[in-house]
Amino acid sequence: MPYPIVREDAAKSWFKKWQDACGEAGARVAPIELPKLEFRPLGDDFDWDNEIASVVHRLQTLLTDEGEKAFEAKGTVLVHEALPDHEALRDPEFWYWIACSVGRELIEARYPFKSNDQDNPDPDNEAQQEARNYLPGRNNFVGQNAKEVLFFRLWIRAEMGRLVEVSETVAESYEYARAGSVEFWRSHLLRVLYAQHRPLLRAFLDFQFPVPDRNKPKLTIPEIRQLAKDLAKACANVSVEVLDQDQSKAFVERVWARTSARKAWVKG
Repeated sequence: MPYPIVREDAAKSWFKKWQDACGEAGARVAPIELPKLEFRPLGDDFDWDNEIASVVHRLQTLLTDEGEKAFEAKGTVLVHEALPDHEALRDPEFWYWIACSVGRELIEARYPFKSNDQDNPDPDNEAQQEARNYLPGRNNFVGQNAKEVLFFRLWIRAEMGRLVEVSETVAESYEYARAGSVEFWRSHLLRVLYAQHRPLLRAFLDFQFPVPDRNKPKLTIPEIRQLAKDLAKACANVSVEVLDQDQSKAFVERVWARTSARKAWVKG
């Protein structure tokens, strides 16, 4: 059964035209047209149009009722549970289709335009010029093999954090996927190779967001940034794929012991 896609070049061209239209209007406006829709004839039968529309509607309700933080933590589970194990999920251009069509308004709602000094902009003020970028970042729609596309980001967070062992409840299965902010996941997990090894990912999350309060970080932002850098360096000399959960925990703690002793994040 074919699944819908939008090719990367078409999505980028569409976004550029939309961006230009906003610049001309001096405001965020709706795109004039949608990028060209195509189909890829792979995978089992699935009603993509209706099912994705339903997912987007539920995400919109979640964002409206509970806000951005709950949207990221709960939305990742919602998306992962709703979608089948299908070839489409491994195709970046499938995610471009969602973002550029039925999911566009949700991305706009997640990243609303915030006007700062728009009435009297100073052309020499870089902060004000940045504020005149009326749209959410392009990577929410297209680019980098969909790694930053909002819907893929939600799905892959749950895919990486889900406990593959048999769990009695959904809450247990997705305990790790819910922990941490979108900034933490984007910077320290989704963009790095070591997070692809589940035991190390869990150990890192356990370290930074220890139970019982998975929403309370252990380290400050400068500290966790430095630890993440040092973990990436340490992984170059360790075969992390052979580490089990306990070994991964000990590995993270050893790296932090060295990191904290150096206090490299302290300026001056």
